[in-house]
Order: sequence, then structure tokens, then C-alpha cells
Amino acid sequence: MKTWMTAHPKMTSLILWIIAITIAGFYVVYENDPYDPLSGELELNDGQVVEYEFIRSRVLDEPLVVGIDAPDGATGYVEYWRVNSDDEPQIIDMEFTTVELESMGKTEEVELLAAELPGLSEMAGKYAYFVHMEFDGQEYVIDDGRGEAIVSRYRGDMPMLTVVLPHVICIMLSMLLGIRAALEALRPNGKPIWMMWAALVTLLLGGFVFGPIMQKYAFGVLWAGVPMGWDLTDNKVTVELVLWLIAVFFNTGSRKGGVWSNRTIAIAGIATFAIYMIPHSLLGSGYDYSAGGAVTE
Repeated sequence: MKTWMTAHPKMTSLILWIIAITIAGFYVVYENDPYDPLSGELELNDGQVVEYEFIRSRVLDEPLVVGIDAPDGATGYVEYWRVNSDDEPQIIDMEFTTVELESMGKTEEVELLAAELPGLSEMAGKYAYFVHMEFDGQEYVIDDGRGEAIVSRYRGDMPMLTVVLPHVICIMLSMLLGIRAALEALRPNGKPIWMMWAALVTLLLGGFVFGPIMQKYAFGVLWAGVPMGWDLTDNKVTVELVLWLIAVFFNTGSRKGGVWSNRTIAIAGIATFAIYMIPHSLLGSGYDYSAGGAVTE
């Protein structure tokens, strides 16, 4: 039976590309790395609103500035300690000072109630901290929004143009092509084979070439997934790779065109999107001070 999709293949293909791009765009909006800056507002008893943005990823040895846009007369301190250590919480007082903030390649100087924590020199070393503020006789505590301490992690410097950008582009292309391949596989008389190969190649480049190089620069290891560890990001791309290799298996040789050819491509593409919905770096690398330098998680 002839359907609209088979009668208008070019229009159908365009619509499917638009759907794939929209779904991938949803991921860009949704994606929440636990080490992205933490922004929020704190409403005071008198109705004033205190804004803050805490940096949760810092380059080795650089001090960690913790600041809030507090009203005049406010005082505060930061209670902090190193994660995976035997440290007792330490206190550092906050004071009003001029802080340089970077956004979209521009630097802006603002006055904040801030404290400066000393930099860490260990890759994947982490600080955990609460911000305490007092104003007009009332005490306030700022946490991560879930009642837990805010965590900031240290990493090595990564080459943006030669490593980070190619990694991000390849990974995003792999997801887009994977979603599009799944839609094509579900389409009557769809031809998703080239999309399957394109998704696989971009995944290999993004997840298994540029990804490990970036991780080596950032945390000193090329791979932290199974069997070396439980890094969720590494393990996610491993699951993706297995699913796409299964799809390739059922789309080569005598198996090509069989009942499982398009099904495995659809499964791999749908699973790819589902996997990317898991927050990036949810179980990222961590330096264990108590164990004398072991990288954990």
C-alpha cells in the first residue's frame, strides 16, 4: 500500500531530519553536567534576593573563588573540606571584594561577598563546601539545592581547539545521526545503512579517540570505565558501541536485509538518545586523599 511517506520520500526525509535535530536540540537544553556552574537565588526575609553562581570545575592550582551578590552589611564564611579525605571542615571568612567573572569570552568585574579557597594540585581533587551568610540578624546556608554540600572538581588544562571541540562535535553528530538512523529504520522502505555507519564512525572518534585524549589531559587517565573503573561517561559510550556493533553485524553479509536489520538500528538509535539523557559525568573521576592518591568512582 502506498502511503504519504513512500509517495513523498524527499519531504519525508526532510521532516525526519527536522525531528532528529529537534530531539538532539532538546538534549542540549536538558543536559546537566554536575560540574557545570551552579546558579541560584536566595530570598532574604526582607524580600531582597541574593544571586550566586559557583564554579564547579577548576584548573589545577588555580584558587577557587566562592562569592555571592550579598547586600551591604552582610557577613559570611565558607565551610569546606577536601572530598575523600580525613580533613576536618575548615572555615574561611568572606569579605566584600572585586571579583573577575568570565562569561561568553568576556570578563566583568563585580563586587561580591567572597572567599578564596587555595587551589588543589591533584587531578580530580575535589572541594565540598557550604556557604553561610548572616544578614539583619538572620542566618542562611547555601547548599547544592538538595541539602548536600556543593562540590567543585579540579582538572588539568585541556586544548580547546584540538581536543575538546572535536570531541564535542563528534559526540553530538553521533547522537544526531543515531537518532536519524532510528527514525529511518522505522520508516517504511527506509534506508538507514549509511546513517548507521556514520553514527558508528563519529562515536568512535568522539568517544574512543578524542574522549580518552581529553580525559588524559583532564584527569591523567585515558580510560576510567570498565574494566578500569566505574566512570559513567566511559561506560555509556561502551554500551553505545556494543549496540551499534550489533546493528552492523545484522546489516552485513547474508544478514543484511533480514528481519533484524532495521530493528537493531532502531534499537541502537533509541538507546543512544536514552543513554545521553543520563547526566554527563554523574559518576566522574575523584581523587582519594585517604588512600594516598587513588582515582576512585
